[in-house]
Amino acid sequence: MPKQFLKLVGERTMLQATADRFEGLCPREDLMVVTGGEHRQTVLDQLPWLREENLLLEPMGRNTAPCIAWAAAVLHSRGRGDSLMVVVPSDHVVDSPQGFRQTIRNAAFPAEAGHLVTIGVLPEGPSTAYGYLQKGESLSGGGNRVSSFREKPDHATAIRFLEEGDYLWNAGMFVWRVDRILQEIRLLLPDLYDRLDTLSREVEPSSEDYLSLPSISIDNGIMERSEDVAMVPAGFGWNDIGDWPSARKCGIGSDRVLPLDSDDYTVWNPGRLTVLLGVSGVSIVQTDAVTLVMDDRYSQKLREIVARLEEEEPDLV
Repeated sequence: MPKQFLKLVGERTMLQATADRFEGLCPREDLMVVTGGEHRQTVLDQLPWLREENLLLEPMGRNTAPCIAWAAAVLHSRGRGDSLMVVVPSDHVVDSPQGFRQTIRNAAFPAEAGHLVTIGVLPEGPSTAYGYLQKGESLSGGGNRVSSFREKPDHATAIRFLEEGDYLWNAGMFVWRVDRILQEIRLLLPDLYDRLDTLSREVEPSSEDYLSLPSISIDNGIMERSEDVAMVPAGFGWNDIGDWPSARKCGIGSDRVLPLDSDDYTVWNPGRLTVLLGVSGVSIVQTDAVTLVMDDRYSQKLREIVARLEEEEPDLV
């Protein structure tokens, strides 16, 4: 089950908590969800008020640029070209809904002026799990220009970014006018733009139509290449729960753990007692079919193991 549909933090699923954060920013009927076609009923069960015409169903994943472009094209076709569009993942933890709403309001000023606005998170440490934004000159309407995007760095580079003080984590949250992002897509991703007219009239395109779209992220395709990108700092704590060590920071784990001379660990072993003796910096995850014991320094390599399992043990994935 994708993590956005789980109650990992609190009594609401991550999707529901994401939708809740928009209360006071826009009416419910303006919220739009883009997801895989196989998740249609799950989304409607968790957000029963969602208008079905605002549920866009991908027949397969093609990265973030196509799905964001598709949503923008649908909004434009409905006469919302001059409206602001806020793009957020539904599987991130935000610790302050009020801070989130104020951050979006702050981002609205440079977005209304025509900038493509991204939200930067103040680093909590020299993480190698996130991309970084380098803060440039201040803008008169608020925020700063982004002088550069940096890919996930090695540890030494991440330390240098923190020491220099003008780098923030790239949270993958964006605010822009619908017509502005479509202008940039037309300029920088013309092959994608040329297919949007057909997509703008569909909420569930055919596999053939969607497969023809270029598979590229919004960061690689637009944000890193555009000359008009701005940023505002996040007024909230943030965690993308991208690995088990980051899940630990959100308090995710089993309650039944008996540690001795052990610290800095994550255990997910529902219904069973786990005993830890003399270990630190580890994640132990038990499912019905698989047991994971991981040194947290290898957390970013877990996807390599998942890829091997998909090839060698597909019934376990």
